[in-house]
Amino acid sequence: MKQIFKLTLLLLALLLPATATAYDFEVDGICYYFTGDNQVGVADPDGYPDVSDYSGSVTIPETVTYNGTTYSVTSIDDYVFGCSSRLTSITIPNSITSIGDGAFSFCTGLTSITIPNSVTTIGSGAFYYCLGLTDLIWNARNCISNGAMETSIIERVTIGDEVEVLPNYFVSGSKITSVTIPNSVTTIGSSAFSGCSGLTGELTIPNSVTTIGSSAFSGCSGLTGELTIPNSVTTIGSSAFYYCSGLTSISIPESVTSIGKQAFYNDPIIEKVTCAATTPPAWNDISLFSSNVYYHTPLYVPTGKERAYMTDQSWGQFLHIIGIQDEVIATSIAVSQPQMSLLVRGTSQLVAIVLPDSTTNKRVIWASNDPTVAIVDATGMVTAVAPGSATITATTTDGSNLSALCTVTVNEDITDFDNYLSMSDTTAFHNEAIVIPVRLTNTQEIFAFQTDFYLPEDFTIVTDEDDEYIITPSSRLTSDHILMTSDYTSGTIRVICYTPNSLPISGNDGDLFYVTVMVPNDAEGDYTIRLQNVLLTTTNFNEVAAPNVESVVHVNTYMPGDANNSHTVNVTDIVVAAQYVLGLNPSPFIFEAADMNGDGNVTVTDIMLIAYLINHPAMNAPRRMPALMNSSDRMSGEGVTLMPGETRTLSIALDNEMLYTAFQLDLTLLDGLTASNFQLTDRAGSHVFDVSTLSNSKTRALCYSPAIEAIDGNSGALLTFDVTAAIAIEGDILVDGIELVTADCQSVLLNGFAIGVNTATSVNEVAGSKTVARVDYFNLAGQRLDRPDSGVTLIVTTYTDGTRTITKVIK
Repeated sequence: MKQIFKLTLLLLALLLPATATAYDFEVDGICYYFTGDNQVGVADPDGYPDVSDYSGSVTIPETVTYNGTTYSVTSIDDYVFGCSSRLTSITIPNSITSIGDGAFSFCTGLTSITIPNSVTTIGSGAFYYCLGLTDLIWNARNCISNGAMETSIIERVTIGDEVEVLPNYFVSGSKITSVTIPNSVTTIGSSAFSGCSGLTGELTIPNSVTTIGSSAFSGCSGLTGELTIPNSVTTIGSSAFYYCSGLTSISIPESVTSIGKQAFYNDPIIEKVTCAATTPPAWNDISLFSSNVYYHTPLYVPTGKERAYMTDQSWGQFLHIIGIQDEVIATSIAVSQPQMSLLVRGTSQLVAIVLPDSTTNKRVIWASNDPTVAIVDATGMVTAVAPGSATITATTTDGSNLSALCTVTVNEDITDFDNYLSMSDTTAFHNEAIVIPVRLTNTQEIFAFQTDFYLPEDFTIVTDEDDEYIITPSSRLTSDHILMTSDYTSGTIRVICYTPNSLPISGNDGDLFYVTVMVPNDAEGDYTIRLQNVLLTTTNFNEVAAPNVESVVHVNTYMPGDANNSHTVNVTDIVVAAQYVLGLNPSPFIFEAADMNGDGNVTVTDIMLIAYLINHPAMNAPRRMPALMNSSDRMSGEGVTLMPGETRTLSIALDNEMLYTAFQLDLTLLDGLTASNFQLTDRAGSHVFDVSTLSNSKTRALCYSPAIEAIDGNSGALLTFDVTAAIAIEGDILVDGIELVTADCQSVLLNGFAIGVNTATSVNEVAGSKTVARVDYFNLAGQRLDRPDSGVTLIVTTYTDGTRTITKVIK
């Protein structure tokens, strides 16, 4: 995909008529070309469409001296920094007046940009595909710019207090959630905020604005409540508020004289339209509103002017035209908190109290005198940006021009330890691809996050056939969540996740996403992987900082699967691993090589991972996620009654929904009970099977398929064996340590179970050629028992001929 980006830039450069200028001289790593008397521009070292060599942090000076002459730096040429993915920050001086086409296109490492007030022209696609660009500070007073920010993901934009014109396509299609337009702005350009569906709440347009361009806010479906256009506006362009589907009422001031077609075209929920002009404003199309609005929504006009609107060809389409009654003007205003203290990124809700209660229009405009310290949205929600002090003002909009103030003090933020990411240490082998899970633990509902994934030198994230990083979301992310990555700096990948619908990440703990990392061929020892700059966004749009995270990858030099250290992986390694599982102590044996999944144990799952590696030599064996605890599948066995000296056949059944290819289990037998003749049923007829007695006296059964064939069927006996009672017994055979393996080498653990075993003890039972008269049970203290107890029990059997036998049973 990265190659496609570069090819796209090449095509853009070839299609556009502009020609990059070769540089004339270089100072401090920046190339320049002469543009006029004592003026120079920043140039590409090679001339586009070559990829630029600029990286890291670059500061463009206001002046530069060359051969004894000082020049003013006034422009940035076309594509100068194009495809500089390693460019992390750029400082543009106040001397720059123009920024060329594609000047910073594909600079995926840029996260913020400040446009100085000197800039008057920004070329097409200047910041095209800057996928990491989330913050924009715009100070350009009157700038011509068409689509400069296209495909960038601007999240919170700051507009300077001296800006007069918001240019065409200003932040069109960006991810901004709120915007404060200062009182200096007179013109909102065409499509300036079009497609900003994340822009939420009520929209505040300051009294300085005279022109709202065509499609300026079209598709801003997140805007809600009342849209009040200030009395300074004279022109509203076509489709200016097209399909702003959250608006409930629209108020058009007396100053408006011209409205473009479909300016307010919208079907849902508009409850009220007010037009204060005594002369109906002209529009150039009859479809200013949708037919549903004309039929169902009342139009309020100045009292006595109802007929003028009814007879107007355009406004007369409203079926309900009503005169505005006398208004009650506000006499006072106060805010709910005259003072407040916040931590950085903290939020607090302000409420405006407008009196009297009968005031017709209680709507206020919220503003901050220093958005670099604290910002406020149209509902009065204050968000702390940086340490310092700011004043939040609430101003009435009914003409009374009353204001109330709140002083906000912002202190340094603290890291949020209630919501955090984490990674576990892992073991790997050189030249191996490993999967690193990133876990999220959260007490609040989180819907978006951002973090920088730092890798040690020469470690890389594996890419797929489309050259995309293999970073896989977990099931905690919904299908609406968008997971994006970009090269931030050398060795660091920025991971961003969000959802347009603000859907929360499910659950409160568990894996969030998985990163597939390639370990270098010459790696050995411990390496640190870090998550830095962790930001989590709650569902109420609070942004919280989480701690940085570190984990260690311990790299071994042995070959995965080479259990016998023969420097190759073959069927012998399967046999050696199986001998170890059965407790037969093979030699040589490399435990770390046999522990294919790195969980600190060698089990039947590792045997199947070695088999997978042999059967798929061109692929890496899958690294297993933590074992599953399967609650639907189960193993079981029925109890048995037998006489001393008698042999019975028992079976262990498997009822399964999943398909399995191997299993292991342990049996703990009662004293006086022996097991023999272990056999697989036809369900696993072609599998390898073996049984061994472990050092702890448990009997381990091991079954696997080197060809990775599945066990047949979904129910019925899987394993049979004979049991023989040497003495009278009452108790359980314990079956535990049950581990099954799926065909894709996923380990599944099942709960253990018990098989009841007892012997009949009536006076008519026969022991050999003697008839049993009575059976008595005693503990070591000589106390009589009703039945064998836990611990040591002495069983005294009395026969009809008067003889006795004493048997010790440990239960």
